[in-house]
Amino acid sequence: MMTRKDYVETANILNKFADEIDSKTFQDLIFEFSEWFASDNPRFDENKFWDACTKEICQLPALHALLK
Repeated sequence: MMTRKDYVETANILNKFADEIDSKTFQDLIFEFSEWFASDNPRFDENKFWDACTKEICQLPALHALLK
């Protein structure tokens, strides 16, 4: 089973590449990882993971609107 540490590191890695990947692909990656993590751990919080993956993007309102 993966741990919080693994989820945090994955979110950090995805976040670093957010501006280099088109919006749809980035969302798909977050979704796929979320599904995998949730199947591994029923307590996994997909919303927190989304927020962690998009934390830098959310500071830019125009980009944040594209991801929602």
